Amino acid sequence: MRTLLISLLALAACMDAPRRSVDPEALPSVPGSYRLDAPDAVLELPNELKEISGLTVLPSGRLGAVQDERGVVFEIDPLTGAIVDRLPFASDGDFEGVELVPGRALWALRSDGDLYHLDRDSTGAPRTRKVKNALRSRNDVEGLAYDAARNRLLVACKEWPGKDLGDVRAIYAFDLATETLSARPVLVLREAEVDGQRPFKPSALAVHPSTGRVYVLSSVRRAIAVLDPDGTLLGVTDFPAGIAPQPEGLAFSPNGTLYVASEGPTGPGTLLRFAPLTP
Repeated sequence: MRTLLISLLALAACMDAPRRSVDPEALPSVPGSYRLDAPDAVLELPNELKEISGLTVLPSGRLGAVQDERGVVFEIDPLTGAIVDRLPFASDGDFEGVELVPGRALWALRSDGDLYHLDRDSTGAPRTRKVKNALRSRNDVEGLAYDAARNRLLVACKEWPGKDLGDVRAIYAFDLATETLSARPVLVLREAEVDGQRPFKPSALAVHPSTGRVYVLSSVRRAIAVLDPDGTLLGVTDFPAGIAPQPEGLAFSPNGTLYVASEGPTGPGTLLRFAPLTP
């Protein structure tokens, strides 16, 4: 546990994959230029993370993850997929997101909407504080991301978007200064625009570190949608067959390297790494 606690306060390490050059004509349809058909690495995860459901990049360059059944943050080596440390923070539950917020340690998300703030007390011992909000199990909350430009967490609903919202998938904002949830979604995905042969139901999201664009992952459609910060939909790209069978976690390193974590429906969970392309 000591390693993970120290890593929350450490300086960022440069453990990212190098950028790859590519012909501009070969760029995928999702803005941001990631070849979802060609990950730089596919790592098998330990059995404890077969149901991995949330992902974040820690200041050390390692990854923090949660899974569907236990209130534990797992620290993962991004080069091997091995679990380096564990930080228990709550009793068993359906945890769906974890996010590092600089200066405020970690936040974790449960599917009923409850947020958990993880930090250390004056003696260095870990402590957890639960923060409730208006979201409930009906919303089936599955995505958590830090929006640094607006000092807020983005919280995505997989199911019911909220009263009188119609056929959309909703993303709410949790203000970190006041610790209050927005009364209405700050971003929406219209089902008519993002559904394919399967419905687009958010399972994770992350904010790109340089563009501020919001990347939203769907485990049902197996795709990534990209929104401008103002909510304009820029595109949707599906994962090819055989890659990320049930994608549930999404995170960016500071240099734009994209990490995707996939549950293992019939085998182990996997961690995929995608370097940003440069034309």
